[in-house]
Amino acid sequence: MKKLFLFLSVAFLVMKAQSQISLPKIDPKAAASALSSFVKPPAIGDIGKTTGSIVTELATKLALPATQKPALTEAIGGFLKDKSSILSLAGTNPTQYLAKFNPLQSGLFSKIKGIVGAAKFADFLKLKPSSATGALSNLFF
Repeated sequence: MKKLFLFLSVAFLVMKAQSQISLPKIDPKAAASALSSFVKPPAIGDIGKTTGSIVTELATKLALPATQKPALTEAIGGFLKDKSSILSLAGTNPTQYLAKFNPLQSGLFSKIKGIVGAAKFADFLKLKPSSATGALSNLFF
């Protein structure tokens, strides 16, 4: 029983330490220029297939263990489901789309960081595509 308690305590402390690393902050001036450089997000299509494609690509590019795939699948699938409900705003009202998308993306990125760790999360951010093409673009645009 003491070993279980000790293990859970250490696991909690490790997770708490990882959560102390802050996400990148958006400068208000940068937010205004973000609208001027707004990239219309890609259509999601089948959420399950898109989720699977993204998780497979991340697992390969970040060399993630199979044990992290279920948590990534759950986080990304939930994000894509929520994003699909606001996707129509991207064509009609980009400001409102960004206002709703940014908190969704921030929440997803927090979950990804908690799943893969700070070092792999930094590598993940480097995977941002330059355009709204490819499966990963669904996470960034």
